Amino acid sequence: MSAVYHLVTEPELFAGIGASHYSPARLAEDGFVHCCGDRASTLAVARDYFAAAPAPVFLLELDPARLDAPLVFEAPAPLPGAPTAHLASADEFPHVYGPIALRAIAGAGRLERTGGGFGWPAGFAPLGESLGKALAARLAAGEARSLAALRRLRRDSSRGLRRAPGRLVLEIGQSLVASGAPGARVLGSELVLHHPTALSVLRVADARRLAGRLESWSDVDVFGCAISGQALRDGRLPESEILRWARSRDLFWRRAALVSTVPLNVRAQGGAGDARRTLRICRALVSDREDLVVKALSWALRALAERDPAAVRRFVAAQRAALAPRVLREVGNKLRTGRKNP
Repeated sequence: MSAVYHLVTEPELFAGIGASHYSPARLAEDGFVHCCGDRASTLAVARDYFAAAPAPVFLLELDPARLDAPLVFEAPAPLPGAPTAHLASADEFPHVYGPIALRAIAGAGRLERTGGGFGWPAGFAPLGESLGKALAARLAAGEARSLAALRRLRRDSSRGLRRAPGRLVLEIGQSLVASGAPGARVLGSELVLHHPTALSVLRVADARRLAGRLESWSDVDVFGCAISGQALRDGRLPESEILRWARSRDLFWRRAALVSTVPLNVRAQGGAGDARRTLRICRALVSDREDLVVKALSWALRALAERDPAAVRRFVAAQRAALAPRVLREVGNKLRTGRKNP
């Protein structure tokens, strides 16, 4: 059977995603999910019902073979008081009598507005990728220029996605990071960080995609504190992967290895203290003289000093000849005074 299509605004889509199914707002009232069977009827319904919608409109491509609720083609059931021009586009419309299984969503795309109507999406992408692109488009349009606005968008998005499966949220985050839109790395990383299950299903390949192209210290620090360090702490990223980054020719990946130890030790980031793993990673980079790596090494040791100052003193004493002067100075200050620069 050919695909069927469901129209929904972006906010309604976010709000309707659950752990395994998508349930539109009208399902409880109507008893079924309104769908369309072809391009012509879909665009006709979009013109009648969504022309005045202020939010972006999504088109979900559904695979009937993957639905776990009955799909019935039957006479249209227009909403009371709604325009009826679309009724001329088809004699029957598909209705799904139950929530839509997420695995039945073969793809999603945003409808493009064309005057008073809509154009068909240029293509369909997996749901997570499409939702990430939609958020990236809002960022590119300037919706969240300040950090406060970005954090509001993150909180609103997190509320909408709180019941979504963790893997879908990982895909949204990866799509955001790949977009390169202003603020997209912060938004994508924090959506993953603040989701109930996303980090618990993260794999090494997911972490690499959430890193994307690391091109600045801020890129690294967002990734290291929100993603890789959390995953290292919880056993989702193996220590061997972090040590592989420490051997990279890319200075940003080397910095990422060190920054990933910070959540092991900082209480505000969930750290309980982990001298063994922290110092093993630090030891791999004691002789590195790239400025951003030196600064990260100082940060990593100072974070551990809050938890295990004796271990840091022993490490500094053993590695004194190899450590950069900045590290000796800042870590020494931290151990003596509790501050980086007294």
